[in-house]
Amino acid sequence: MNDLKGINIVWLSETDLTNLNAGEGESNYIDVKKYKKDGTEYPYVSGQAMRFYLREAIRRNLSEGEYMCVPDDKGETCGDISKCINCDLFGFMTTIKGKGAITRVSPVKVSPAMGLFSFDENSNVDFLTRRHRVTEGSKMEGDIVNVEVGTNIYKDGISIDLLRVGSEEIIDGDNRTVKIEPKIDKNLINSRIQKVIEGIGFLSDYSKQARLLTDFTPDAIAISFQSRYSHRLQKLFELNEEGKLNTERFKQILDEVDEYSDQIFFGIISGLLNKEDEKFVKDVFKEKGIEVKTPKEALDDAALSLTTKPE
Repeated sequence: MNDLKGINIVWLSETDLTNLNAGEGESNYIDVKKYKKDGTEYPYVSGQAMRFYLREAIRRNLSEGEYMCVPDDKGETCGDISKCINCDLFGFMTTIKGKGAITRVSPVKVSPAMGLFSFDENSNVDFLTRRHRVTEGSKMEGDIVNVEVGTNIYKDGISIDLLRVGSEEIIDGDNRTVKIEPKIDKNLINSRIQKVIEGIGFLSDYSKQARLLTDFTPDAIAISFQSRYSHRLQKLFELNEEGKLNTERFKQILDEVDEYSDQIFFGIISGLLNKEDEKFVKDVFKEKGIEVKTPKEALDDAALSLTTKPE
């Protein structure tokens, strides 16, 4: 475990009708953020939104004495990575008294959540009535708002730069070198990494949940503990419009990542993939001696593996 440089996580999540991240529609039209591929529109959730969802999932599950700051009225955070889980894991750009402006690159990298099925074939328009406050005796009035909603399977991913969690880069100007220096002990570093992994299983603070209640936690997930820092695992899942998994690509990516991974965890719930693809996936992992569990069990096992064992 001491030679690990990164943890890569990629997952699929199937949603019911929802609008997880609105675009920039008109005041009475709330659209879904979309990207184009080969002229076809697909929904997505921005990386900024995914970072917020993950951060809030971690914040909701803080233990007594653990601390995550919130930005001040200027949008600046505390900048104390020894004390603050937020500043350590998610980086910051702030001004610290006596030090000036300081920027910290986030050790936790988050991808946008990309919808894998075209939006037009899996969408609808919902109606929302916005009521206005009126004086006593006046007629109640309101606006009709159109809200785009859709079902889809989203792919999302996270990469954790293990060398930089709980550490700072120290620049040696004379020798033009950079040294990474830990600011907290190994147990606390591992605890913060565990919080990221556990947080993925409790994502909940998405937009518009008062009337579009959605579960966006993983339905299939792969986690690799890597001796090399690489994002290659992010290409593991590819589905066509019929939901068919690209099995050849799945095996090729997994074989590559397995070469520099200390451990790989995988979890899936039934019904996400067709029976043929689900059997293929389980057989591939069986060949590698990796037990396929549920997504929650895979996340729990990955988090538990970071617990420092007594010598």
